[in-house]
Amino acid sequence: MRERLNARLTRLGSDPVELVDAEPPEHVSAVAEHRQRLVHAYGNELVKQAEREPRLVALDADLRKDTGLIEFRERFPERFFECGIAEQDMVSQAGAMALAGLLPAVHSFSCFLSTRPNEQIYNNATEGTKVIYAGSLTGLVPGGPGHSHQSVRDISALGAVPGMALIEPFSEHESRAAVDWAVNRAPGPVYIRLVSVGWAVGFEPPAVEELVPGRGTVLRGGRDLLFVAAGPVMVSGAWRAADVLAESGVQAGVVSMPWLRDVDGSWVAEVADGAPIVTLDNHYVTGGLGDAVLAALAADAPDAAARLHKIGVEEVPKSGENNEVLRAHRLDGDSIAERVRGLAGVPARI
Repeated sequence: MRERLNARLTRLGSDPVELVDAEPPEHVSAVAEHRQRLVHAYGNELVKQAEREPRLVALDADLRKDTGLIEFRERFPERFFECGIAEQDMVSQAGAMALAGLLPAVHSFSCFLSTRPNEQIYNNATEGTKVIYAGSLTGLVPGGPGHSHQSVRDISALGAVPGMALIEPFSEHESRAAVDWAVNRAPGPVYIRLVSVGWAVGFEPPAVEELVPGRGTVLRGGRDLLFVAAGPVMVSGAWRAADVLAESGVQAGVVSMPWLRDVDGSWVAEVADGAPIVTLDNHYVTGGLGDAVLAALAADAPDAAARLHKIGVEEVPKSGENNEVLRAHRLDGDSIAERVRGLAGVPARI
């Protein structure tokens, strides 16, 4: 589909449409950006898993380039199924495959995969089968396609599916580990939420060999405040906010929390160690990571739940250049720092 559209645009004298890596925020240097390309890492790991797991098959909604499946199709053409722009039918096919003993991995943009076939995803889950759903183009960026494609309600749309694990990696390491967990250890269906554009996080992500259910990775320690974030956009924003707060003597910690459901509240409370906790969502505040962390803390550490503050998307996403969109929603690192200064005990800047 993309090739046909670009051919038409070329005939009309227009430039072709292509997803491009996001420009790093202004505070990130070209040397230290550490750009993360999650879809590429996901696709590479899916091929590696397919080499060891003959039941693994891939289904795609005419987006193989954008969902990281070009190599898979080349390596395993008999295990690749192009379903066209028909997510409901694709998910139904995956359900039948799972009942027949295969392990289907289903792919589309998150805005379509989480909503159009939501009924079919639910039905698959009620049958006790295991299907992996990989949604790309998640969150506010890229900001150019507009709010129809800015998937900021997919976590809430899938959060009540029985037995569904929801994962959002922030780094290429976490992306590979998420695929490994989904294929080899997940007891039921899994949704993997992937930011499509290459995103500069501003530091070198630590190696992650294996995901521990409900727990994240402490990327930065801090006694005064703890940011809990998922995905490269919000993790990079948390890191930048911590740098800005450090200029005022505030030590803010940063945790990457890839689990968007069934969070280990006791672990989060232990990491926070009495400090205020701020969750960052590249998603509507309602039904996102913040709600999952709050529910976990309320169950496991009520005192810590009282210190939780949620930050995320609060209105229909704006369209524009990536970093401008984040600033407009006050979800860039500098804006985040300003929003939490009071929690950290320092006055807001004038």
